[in-house]
Amino acid sequence: MASISTTSSATITTTTTTTTTDHQCQLPVVIVGAGPCGLVAALALRKHGVPFKIIERASRFTICSNAGSGFELAPTAVEILENRLGIDVSKIISYYRGMTILTIEGKTVRHSPLPVDYESGSVNRAEMQSHLLDLLFPSPIDEEGVLFCGSGLETYSEEGEERVVATLASGVTISGCVLLACDGIHSRCRAILHGGYDSHKDKETNAQTGNARDPLHFCNAMVYWGKTSCPKGSDLEREFAKTQMATGTDGNNDKDNGTSFVIALTTPRAPASFFVVPSKNGTMLNWAVSIRAEDHRTSTNNDGTDLTRRGGGPLTESEKKHLFDFQGARRNLRRKKNRDNSESLVRGIRDFPLLELLIERTPAKDITEAGLFDRENLDLPYSSDSKLVALLGDAAHPQTPFLGQGVNMAITDAYVYATNIAAALKTNKINTTISISNHNSLRAAIGDCDTDRRRKQSRKIVLEARMVGNITTSRNRLCTGMTWLYSRFASSREFMSQFVRIDKSNQDYLEVAVSDL
Repeated sequence: MASISTTSSATITTTTTTTTTDHQCQLPVVIVGAGPCGLVAALALRKHGVPFKIIERASRFTICSNAGSGFELAPTAVEILENRLGIDVSKIISYYRGMTILTIEGKTVRHSPLPVDYESGSVNRAEMQSHLLDLLFPSPIDEEGVLFCGSGLETYSEEGEERVVATLASGVTISGCVLLACDGIHSRCRAILHGGYDSHKDKETNAQTGNARDPLHFCNAMVYWGKTSCPKGSDLEREFAKTQMATGTDGNNDKDNGTSFVIALTTPRAPASFFVVPSKNGTMLNWAVSIRAEDHRTSTNNDGTDLTRRGGGPLTESEKKHLFDFQGARRNLRRKKNRDNSESLVRGIRDFPLLELLIERTPAKDITEAGLFDRENLDLPYSSDSKLVALLGDAAHPQTPFLGQGVNMAITDAYVYATNIAAALKTNKINTTISISNHNSLRAAIGDCDTDRRRKQSRKIVLEARMVGNITTSRNRLCTGMTWLYSRFASSREFMSQFVRIDKSNQDYLEVAVSDL
């Protein structure tokens, strides 16, 4: 078995626990998916000298596509990346120091500083993946024989109690000691494990079987997201700066409080909610517009080849013009068409220049339209009976983005599984072949990670994300009124305590990881 490079970036603290000979004899951990989950798992394995191989369906050129969305890193994920993996998170994160809440009609609800001890912020998915890839593979030669791009997993088989064999769409096979499925909501690994996928059957038959055995659950919401360049001194930068330098509710100017995330609430007249966070030192704005939708739809020009869009697709210019018709919205308001039934997402909005500039400056091809899904069955195990295959992140517990927990749970999963696998391999000395006792330890490690408590907590978070999505996209007057009152008058510490409370499940799960390697 070919060995992998053990070259380390200066920002990673690497502890080698096996010899070069051990590397050559030890079957690698097979990781499916090179998103944040898969890359964090790889970094944790490399820290402990465990060989791995990564299978990624997207081409090497498109792994870090600019279509990637922005998301939040909660305190537990920051702790894992900084303190446990030695990554300089400041290179990719914009820390939150304040919050700005508006209505989708552009009226200010509040602007408040956050508690100084709240360590969280925003990152762009593409930037984060690029940074993690650079840490794993400082040069192209380091990727050889380790990172397999452009031909995703077709199927896998578990051979007795000793190994799992991954077969790529290209026909290449890769043997490993265990397989970690980090391949997202449309996970092929999950389809095989729970959906009855059979590589010998056609696509339509497999789809029907999967829909019957392990269906997706549509969460009655659509999201439109993108990222937009925000050059210093531009009119867009000036409009965003207004949300960062607003006067707080106590009358004190909060200009020096750092980055604020911006939320715009749905109103009875305007159907959409809006969220925007900066990245790249404030020169890039990552944004999302969400609406309630009873029927799922996708862009007609999505052929499924863009793997960064979570099953969605890019808008066409005509779709963008139709969905974001600001002029038409203002015209209808002037005509007092308060019951505007057009399909424009911005109907009811008279004056919201920040949102209008973001849409204007983002090409249609860089705006993703996607339905929001999780899983119908929330009680399935996260690992196979043999414990040679495990589902991590969205492959295990996909959810809507309304609680900002998707990537945070994925990072925690990746670290916990990888650390326990490394501990299991360290427990038993690796000789020229993999011993049964060693595989027993590996299976026990996977079993220790797939806990009842983690599954129960994950289920609770998925259901709560559904509820928050329903509330934040509702146009019901009582619902929007209660949301406005809470957003306006709750203290910033109470507001952020909700994020800390949700992230506590990750902090609890982190205790499962073996820390004394």
